[in-house]
Order: sequence, then structure tokens, then C-alpha cells
Amino acid sequence: MFYRRSRTLGPHRQGGAALIIALMVFALAAALMVGLQRDFALQLQRSSNALLMEQGWAYLRGAEELAATALRYDADQDALREAPRDDLTELWATQATPYALGEGGWLMGQLEDLQGRFNLNNLVLSADSNDANDGADRGDASDPNPEDDEDEDTPAPPTGGATANAEAARFTPSQIQFIRLLQSLEGVPVSQAQAMALTESISDFIDSDEQRRLEGAEAEAYRNANPGYLPANQPLASVSELRSVQGMTPELYQALAPFVTVWPQEGGKLNLLTAPLPVIRSLNIDGLLEPLSAMDAQRLIELRATGDIQSVEDFLADFAFAGGETSQLGDSLMTNSEWFLLNASVEIADRELRLYSVMHRDGRSIKSRYRSQGEL
Repeated sequence: MFYRRSRTLGPHRQGGAALIIALMVFALAAALMVGLQRDFALQLQRSSNALLMEQGWAYLRGAEELAATALRYDADQDALREAPRDDLTELWATQATPYALGEGGWLMGQLEDLQGRFNLNNLVLSADSNDANDGADRGDASDPNPEDDEDEDTPAPPTGGATANAEAARFTPSQIQFIRLLQSLEGVPVSQAQAMALTESISDFIDSDEQRRLEGAEAEAYRNANPGYLPANQPLASVSELRSVQGMTPELYQALAPFVTVWPQEGGKLNLLTAPLPVIRSLNIDGLLEPLSAMDAQRLIELRATGDIQSVEDFLADFAFAGGETSQLGDSLMTNSEWFLLNASVEIADRELRLYSVMHRDGRSIKSRYRSQGEL
């Protein structure tokens, strides 16, 4: 008889198979653990970021409430005065200092008077004024016979002294002030001709019509850009919109941005007690396209700091304006403010967060009208 030999595996071969299975299970478990660890780390990082953002935002809102308290206190102080006044000696204008946080890091906030800046939305006249002065004020480049407009109905050039510039006739008082401001910027030389052209470009960018000013640019010019786009044709909502205006360069924008605002979007006068040097230089005799000299502007700022200038009348009585007409200038000035900018920042866990808050004060009521964590 013949017997078939059993083909069962020996003990050593069974042990090798078990080891392979064990290794496969271990590899799968390790891969699973690595995946879980990665997901856990990502989720932990997301949670930490969210917590830091919420914590930082809470601190920044606290800075906003503190700013509102300072503005409310100032309103109470103004109520005790014969005439309300906002200047750089008051509590709200105190230079910012870092405030150390208990868990590490710091918080800092600074209030600035937005009415100490030039309001870009004042460059465009109201619809009624535009209709009434369409030919003379706008200097429309589409008019084929501009000489025909030079008749007895054409407004005469402003008479602001012997050096008054006849070219000022086509500009509004606000536009003339802006032309002066552009020529007053430090580090970026702007000629009078360049300032006039840029003023008209910005005015065309803001106004709602398609009628191009003498050196301006309307929709057609922007459509031909690469890539093409359209002008705002409405009041500016952000100073950063200036970047899109034809003729604006990055260097000029950086130099100009700290001295201009878009708040309030309608109306609003300049507070001469808080305006910085370039803005003070933009204040001159009616009709003059040249800015005030740097020496006169610095002297006026020093007189303001010593309390010798406390009102519009004090300012206009200075000999820098002697012999010239200043009625338009006086109408654009005031000594109290309603619009302020809070620039607050907080650092937590080596991460910095920032808040820009446009604050409107109406009596003791303080409201934030616009908030941004980036550029205004």
C-alpha cells in the first residue's frame, strides 16, 4: 500500500506567516496613527488660531470702547466751554503707549482726527452746482470751441492777490486746496501742472457723469487700460480707491494717503487745530494755486500749539493771509470735529492683529461707522 505524505506546514513556516500578518497590522495601525496625529495637529492649530483671533478681536473691541469713552469725556468737556474745540492737547489725542497684557503681549491704540485731513469727496460739486457752472468750472475737453465760452457770463478768475492764477477759474475752492496739498507733500515732488491734472482725474473718477474735464479721464480711458475697468462714479468709500485713478503712482499714493480721508462722505469741514503740516500748507488765499510756504505753515502750527490760534478768526488774522481774500477759506474751516479714526493693534503669541475703526461722534453718542483689519 502507498501512503500520501501530509502537506501541512511545519511549525517554522506557520510562524513566518503570522509574523508577516503582524507586521501588516502594525504598519496599518502606524499609518492610521500618523493620519490621526496629523488631523489632530491641524485641528489643534485651527482651534488655537480661532481662539487667538477671538481673543485678539475682543481686545481690539475693548480698545474701541476705551476710545469711545475718551471721545465721550471730551464731549462732556466741550459742553462746559463757550465754544466746542478739538485740538491735539486733549485726552483723545494722547500719544499711544503699549499696554502690557496679563498673559503676555501688548495692546496699543491711537485716535486721530479725520477732519484734520482733506476730504476727497469734497472734490466734486453738488449736482446743482455742476449744472450751473458746467462750462467754466469743469473746463470740458469735449467742447470743440472753448473760446466761445469766454463771454460776459463766464465767471471771472478769483482775485486773491496780485499773484492769483487765472487758471484757477475752472476749479472749485476744494479742488484748489487739493492742488496745493499735492504740491506740499514731502519726498514726492509734484509740479503745479501735475497737481492740476491729477485733481481733474480724481474728480472725474468720483463724479457720476461721463463728461471729461480738461485734463481728466472718464470711463473710456479706463476701459482701454489693461485690464480694463470702470471709474467709481460715486463718492469714494475708501482712500485705497485712489490707486485706481489714472495718473496716480504708488509713490504718490503712499505720500498722500496719510493726509486724506473719505469721511464724512458728504460735507464736512477741516479742523485747523488738528491738521498736519502739509494740510496747513494747503490753506491759502482764495484762488491761489500755490501752497502756503513751509515756513509760514510751521509758524502757524507753533502758534496753534502755544494757544495763540484757537479759532478760525485767529487763523485768518495771521499776516500770512494779509492783503488777500479769505472768505472761501474761512467757510471751509472749523475748530471741532465729529469723525475720528482709531488705529489699534494687539500682539498675542507673537501674532499681531490690527483694527481700523472710523468713529462718528454726535454729542455723547459714539458709533463705529466702518471697521477694517486692512487698509482703509
